[in-house]
Amino acid sequence: MVKMTKVKGISEGQIWGLSVLFLSVFLIASDFTAFSPALPAIAKDFSVRISFVHWVVNAYALAYGVIIVTSGRLADIYGRGKIFLIGIFIFSLSSLLGGLANEVEVLLIARALMGLGGALAWSAMLGMVYTLLPSDRAGFVGGFILAALGVATACGPVIGGILSDFLSWRWILFINIPIAILVVAFYGLKYPKEKYEKKVERIDYLGVLTLSLSLFLFLLALDFMTEKTTSGILVVCLLVVSLISAISFIIIESYMADDALIPASLVTNRIFMVSGVSVFFVAIAFFAILVYIPLLFISVHHYSAFQAGLALLPAMVSSGIFAFVSGAIHERFGPKLLLCSGALAMSLGLFMLSVHGNHIVYLVFVPGMLLIGIGLGIFSPAAVTAAITSVEASKSSLSGAVVYMFRFLGGAVGLGINSAILASAPDIAAGVNRALLVDGFIVLIGFLISLLFFQEKKGR
Repeated sequence: MVKMTKVKGISEGQIWGLSVLFLSVFLIASDFTAFSPALPAIAKDFSVRISFVHWVVNAYALAYGVIIVTSGRLADIYGRGKIFLIGIFIFSLSSLLGGLANEVEVLLIARALMGLGGALAWSAMLGMVYTLLPSDRAGFVGGFILAALGVATACGPVIGGILSDFLSWRWILFINIPIAILVVAFYGLKYPKEKYEKKVERIDYLGVLTLSLSLFLFLLALDFMTEKTTSGILVVCLLVVSLISAISFIIIESYMADDALIPASLVTNRIFMVSGVSVFFVAIAFFAILVYIPLLFISVHHYSAFQAGLALLPAMVSSGIFAFVSGAIHERFGPKLLLCSGALAMSLGLFMLSVHGNHIVYLVFVPGMLLIGIGLGIFSPAAVTAAITSVEASKSSLSGAVVYMFRFLGGAVGLGINSAILASAPDIAAGVNRALLVDGFIVLIGFLISLLFFQEKKGR
């Protein structure tokens, strides 16, 4: 058995525990970004239009976004370790189903189930990592999670590109299975025994159902709008039912109060809501970059999937670097400066990318990509920190989960809007440029919300 080197202040068991969690973060996070350079190949294999294939990402994001808060509560009720293992099992089994899929509908179902499994595992991991070490090592834990997430996010597109080019996009899914087996084996053999206090909470299942239905029908209506063969009456019906579901969700949330998917105590917290809504708008840019920049490089500029994955590195790496810089600036100047400057940088980066034509060399894209990555790195930690620190400590995990919900749901809605723009354009290059331009204005809304409505905590 491998002998673990002891780190000052951390036992060998804790090092093994951190190793298990690092591998788990890598499994969940790298898979999400790995699909970005593989989407054109998936569209070709299943003979579906390129504007439809965004559902491979959206099915995951939508399921992840609506279940992340509930999964955190399930972890508190039934134990983080148990929910973690269930999540990993669902994630790996769904990966096998998706990898073997012969119909695109099966792949989309598998991706939605992967979103469910990923949300269960991730919400449990957040609690596990902060209880694995004593509270005075919280700074180390936060840095560890950010580092693991950054490495996984940056490696995902490169891994996805390599597998797509030299094996098949299906191996992006198949490779999850041996990694998941390692995670479960090391967890069973080496992870310190969990200590938790079982909580009695109401689960807002109706809230999850109505929000999921509302968003899904809205995105489906956007998709159908681009098809000339689809009846306008069907689109209107989908939008009406989506609106009814959204209204039902609001009514249910008011009835559930602090047991709601978005608890009443958070809704009335101005700092939290401004941070969360800003995250919703800014997330659109991140998802757009993941999906549409590789599509542009592969379909228009004739890059390989591997080259397209590498092309995302300026944004991914700069985002990770500036996430750490953001922490130091946050302590000195507070979150508002970071929220505004990060969102503004991302918006300007999107505007820069949106003006490029069909025959531009890659280096012309780099400044815009860097600006988006820098902006994302500055914005994201500040938004999450502002949201979590605006509530009492006992609700920090819940508030963090709700912020992640805003992020994934914003990305899902953004991809639906972008897909409709792409489908209505005369060609892919024009469609991507239009989508990036619209995304730039949407992220600018996030900037304005932070600028006009965010108030620093008293005493800063």
